[in-house]
Amino acid sequence: MELSEIEKLREETGRSFRLQASASVDMWLCMKRAKVDKHAKRAYNVGRAKVAEVGKVLQDHANLVKDKEALEWQVKAAEDKLTEMRETLEAMVAITKESEAATNRVQVVLEEVERSQMAEIEVPVKEVVRQYCLSKELTFLLDKEVG
Repeated sequence: MELSEIEKLREETGRSFRLQASASVDMWLCMKRAKVDKHAKRAYNVGRAKVAEVGKVLQDHANLVKDKEALEWQVKAAEDKLTEMRETLEAMVAITKESEAATNRVQVVLEEVERSQMAEIEVPVKEVVRQYCLSKELTFLLDKEVG
């Protein structure tokens, strides 16, 4: 073998070695990219899950706000109804007091009427009793009882 052939072989061997090294580096880079892609895909999926969870939390929050507003409206309606009922109760208490006062006035009037009727009846009754006491019939009955 001649020197030129040896040089050629050396050059070809060098090229082969460099091609093999380049192929090894390319394979290594591809594997690294694949790992990075896998990691990126995993991170993307985790991020997507977190976004979905945040979306659910936001929807739950919106529902809670809506429920809170509905409850506040119900509380306001109940407070308004309570105020109305208190006003009605106060009016009923006032009417009851007026009714009791009227009942008391009627009772006083009835008692006065009863007294005046008793006074009107008392005089004739006393007169009838006085006349009966003076009558011969009472004297006859008393004599009969005693005798």
